[in-house]
Amino acid sequence: MYTQQVGLCKQIVREHYGPIVETVVAVLLREGRLHLGQLARRTKLTGPNIRRALAVLIQHGIATHAMSKDGSRMFTYYSVSLKSILRLQRAGLYLALVEERMGSEGLAIFRTIMVNGLTTIGSVREALGVAEMGNAAKIKFNSVVAKLVRDRYIIAVNPQDTITKVDRIMQEEAVEVEKLTIPPTAKELLAIRRKIIEREEEEYQSSNVVGIKRRASVDISADHSSKLHMGADGRTNGFNNYDSGDQNGYSHLNNGHQQQQQVDAVDDKQFFRAYYDRLDVFLRNQQIVNYFTDKYNAGAGALVKSILRVTEQHTRTCRVKLSETVSATQVFQHISAEAPLIDSIDTSKDMFHQKFDANGNPIVDTSSGTELSREKRSEIIFALLEVIHTDSSGIVIKVDERGTGQYRVNFERAAITLRDRCVDALVHEKFGSVHARLLRVLRDKKKLDEKVVAQATMLPIDSCRTRLHDLALAGMIDTVEIPRSADRNPSRMFYLWYVNADKQMRSAMRFVYQGMSNIIERNTKEVSARALLIAKTKREDVILDPGLLTDGERKELQNLARIKQRLTVANVRLDSMLLVIYDIDPLSADHQLLQ
Repeated sequence: MYTQQVGLCKQIVREHYGPIVETVVAVLLREGRLHLGQLARRTKLTGPNIRRALAVLIQHGIATHAMSKDGSRMFTYYSVSLKSILRLQRAGLYLALVEERMGSEGLAIFRTIMVNGLTTIGSVREALGVAEMGNAAKIKFNSVVAKLVRDRYIIAVNPQDTITKVDRIMQEEAVEVEKLTIPPTAKELLAIRRKIIEREEEEYQSSNVVGIKRRASVDISADHSSKLHMGADGRTNGFNNYDSGDQNGYSHLNNGHQQQQQVDAVDDKQFFRAYYDRLDVFLRNQQIVNYFTDKYNAGAGALVKSILRVTEQHTRTCRVKLSETVSATQVFQHISAEAPLIDSIDTSKDMFHQKFDANGNPIVDTSSGTELSREKRSEIIFALLEVIHTDSSGIVIKVDERGTGQYRVNFERAAITLRDRCVDALVHEKFGSVHARLLRVLRDKKKLDEKVVAQATMLPIDSCRTRLHDLALAGMIDTVEIPRSADRNPSRMFYLWYVNADKQMRSAMRFVYQGMSNIIERNTKEVSARALLIAKTKREDVILDPGLLTDGERKELQNLARIKQRLTVANVRLDSMLLVIYDIDPLSADHQLLQ
């Protein structure tokens, strides 16, 4: 835990939930898990205020609780998750992702659940006013909710899920130990813990999703269905324009031709929450697609995107290090028809793909400039797969030569590659291109003496030494001592420069945390400096007659909107860097497993 990280979490909580909740979170971050009595003594707040603050934090999945015995009494201890707090800054990315994949209807439902925390589908239905709409809108709402649950954008929540994960695992472990007649050995205890983790994974992969139930429904023809539209505010009226001309829902169908089919339905009384681990997987996949798009072209990016789309249904969190196996045929079947494959790779001179007629002349493809034949399309896809799996990053690997080939995505290598690119950009922005070149040379060549570094980077030795010390002070590189003699005299030692990945990641995270904290502080200062003007815009007479604002006040409001937009863009950029540097790394995700 870093000082910058704690300070950022306090600012985020204050911005979202207010000063009282911030006080409780600050004490829990500083002191660790505490019970109500200890919180009251350290925060100087009243009992009701502390309980309300904890209720808000538990409602939004930030705080967890656990019963523990202290002496002869049982206490309920509370703790908070740093990762859950930091994810509040990623809300915009999550909403944009859901809108892209699930449409405006899925966005309205997901945003309602995100804003309210743990909530039932019945409450979401009431908040969106679905009960006042036609039958067709209700059917569409049910289908969108079922898809959100089935694809794990939202997951069911049980009372046990609000218990701290470490204590929950310990309780399950104790239940398994009680089944044994004798105390378990270390090997048996390890097997029990592995069994608990495997059980959780089996429950996730099961086709019987918690909260989903099957029921018969009338099959409505696609010709009679209409599209849902988001309202202007996008919050409570995402479904109110659906099929307004048909109040009975099924009056236009012939009852004699109605067909019964089994459809998924969600229990209205079951509580759900947004599943951010799953959304982080989608964001990670998008970063991988962007990497191949930037390095090669849009066609290569579309190809990698199709590979990830095939495998992502089995990828629960970023802890997964290898994807499922995908064949080239599956990639060909799932790649989008609009994928820009034309001119993405030249296969005309490829001896393995070039075809000849009976006279030995090469056959020229007669496809139009905007459309590809099925045969030409397959040639380009197979050629792109060969290029991508031989990429130096090692992200896409070929595991089998049978048929058209079997491929997997190495997420561990992807995390390292994306992190290196992000750190290079950070160093380039902070120090310049020469420092970034030094860092890349050390990463490629491992441990080097400063003279060798100067030769590799074509820099004078004095200038190279100065820049190496700049990077070392920033925590981007480190030194290792190799003694020439047993006395380890500093004057008789070799000092080699190298990249310490763990230290580099911690330093980069501190830069990002400090940057995000500065952005929030600047945003607060800009708003507070114009507090009187903002209060004036909220007056009823000004709302009814905007002409009461002077030209100078309007310009000041436009300037404030411009500044806030720039700060928001900078904050999203830094949060994307944090996602790449830490959140998507399978190794760092393993450390967060018990949080």
